Amino acid sequence: MDASGFVLSEALNISDLLGENGAQFQISTKYNDHGEEFFMEDDYGSADEDEDAHRKIMNPWDKSFDELRAQMFMISDCIYKQTTKQGVGDELVPDRARVTIDYNAYFEGEAYAFDSTSMRGEYKKFTIGASEVLSGLEDAVKSMKPSEEAQFVIGYQVLFGELGCKPRIKPKADALFIIKLVGFTDPGDAEALDKLTPEEQMSYGVVKQKVVETRNHAKDFFKRNLVANAINDYHKAVSFLERCTVKNEDEQKEQTDTLIQLYTSLAVCYNKKDNPRRACSMINEIRRLGHVDQMSRALFHEGRALMNLGDYERAKNSLLKAQRLEPTNKDISKELKTLNERWEKHRQDERSICARAFGLKERKDEKCSDEQIRFTDTMRKTLKAFVEDEKSKQLTLPEGLTDKEMNTVQDLADDFQLMLSLYKDNSKDFYRLEKKTTINE
Repeated sequence: MDASGFVLSEALNISDLLGENGAQFQISTKYNDHGEEFFMEDDYGSADEDEDAHRKIMNPWDKSFDELRAQMFMISDCIYKQTTKQGVGDELVPDRARVTIDYNAYFEGEAYAFDSTSMRGEYKKFTIGASEVLSGLEDAVKSMKPSEEAQFVIGYQVLFGELGCKPRIKPKADALFIIKLVGFTDPGDAEALDKLTPEEQMSYGVVKQKVVETRNHAKDFFKRNLVANAINDYHKAVSFLERCTVKNEDEQKEQTDTLIQLYTSLAVCYNKKDNPRRACSMINEIRRLGHVDQMSRALFHEGRALMNLGDYERAKNSLLKAQRLEPTNKDISKELKTLNERWEKHRQDERSICARAFGLKERKDEKCSDEQIRFTDTMRKTLKAFVEDEKSKQLTLPEGLTDKEMNTVQDLADDFQLMLSLYKDNSKDFYRLEKKTTINE
C-alpha cells in the first residue's frame, strides 16, 4: 500500500504543531476481512456519520493552486483571497481583537482536510498579535469582516516554512484555507489609563479616549464571565474620568453621560455578582448625576437589586417606571412577574408566622410548650425556604412576636447562619433576618 492510502486517525491541530514539543499523530492502514475500509472513531467520519458532515471536510478543489490563485486577488505576496460570502459592516478585524473562526485547511492535491474545526466540533478562538496561530492564517483573518466567508491560498513562507513537518507536511507546502469569521471582539487596552502622564490624566480630551479602551476591556471580561475583573476596569474608568478637568459645558455633559453609562454597567456587574447592595449604590451615583427616572436600564437593575434585598415595594416601583419607558420590553415584564411571585411567597410566609404568633396568645388553654413547638417548626420551615431561595437576601418578621418567640427566632437564625437586626421605619421598630454573605459583601 503506498502513502496515498494513509489516513490520519485524527485531525492535526496547528497550535500543537507550533508548540515547542510539536505534535504526534498516527496513521491507520487497517482493513477488515471483507476488503472494506476500516473507519476509526474521529477519523474523516465514522461509517454511520451523516454524509453532509462528511463532505464538509473534503477538499472542494481538485485542480492546482496556481489555477485557484488566478481566480483570486492578492492581499500580500504570500496570500491570495476569494470572498464567497460578504461580511457585515465595514470594520475589518483590528489589532488585539479576539476572533472566532470556523475553517477547513487543505494541502494541494490532497482529498481531506489536514486541519478542521468541523472535525473537532468547535470553533477556533485566538487573539490577533499574540502568536497563537500561524502568521499566514492570522493575516488572512485580518482581511475579513464579521460573518464573511472566504477562501485563501496561503504560501508556505507564512505557514510551515521550507522544511514543513515531515512526514505529514511536505517541504514548501502551500495550503487552501476556507474560513468563516464567526465574529470578533475588541478587548481594549487594560493599561491605557495607567500609561498617562500626570498632566494627561487631568485632560478630559485625553482621558476620554483612553476610557474607551478601558471600557472595551471591561466588556470583554464581562462576556467571558470574568465579572470581578470587569468591575475593576469600570471603577478605574470612573476614577480617572471624575479626576480630570473639563473645559466647557459640552465636555461637562459628555463626561456626565459617560459616567452614567459606567455606573449603569457597574450596577449590572454587581447584580451579576449577587451583590445587590453595591448595585443600589451605583444607581444612587446615577441619581446624583442625572434624572434616573428617565433611564429604563438603570431602573431595571435597581428593581432587580431591591427585589434581591427583599424591598419588594420599592423594587416594583422601579420596575414599573422602567416599563413605562419601555412598554414592550419583555425582560422588564419577566422581572415584574418574578417580583410578584416572590412578593406573594413572602406575604404567605408572613401570614404563616403571624398565624402562629397570634395563635399562641388566643389559645391560653393549650400547653405553651406545644404551641412553642408548633411555632418553632413553622419558623424553621420558613427560614429553610428563605435560605434555599438564592435570590432572597432579607426576610422581614411580622410585628407582635413575644420575647420568647424572638428568642426562638434568634436560635434558629444562628442555626441557619442568619443575622437578626432591628430597624426603624417611620418611628416603628421591626426585625429583619439577613443572609450573612450579603452583609459581608
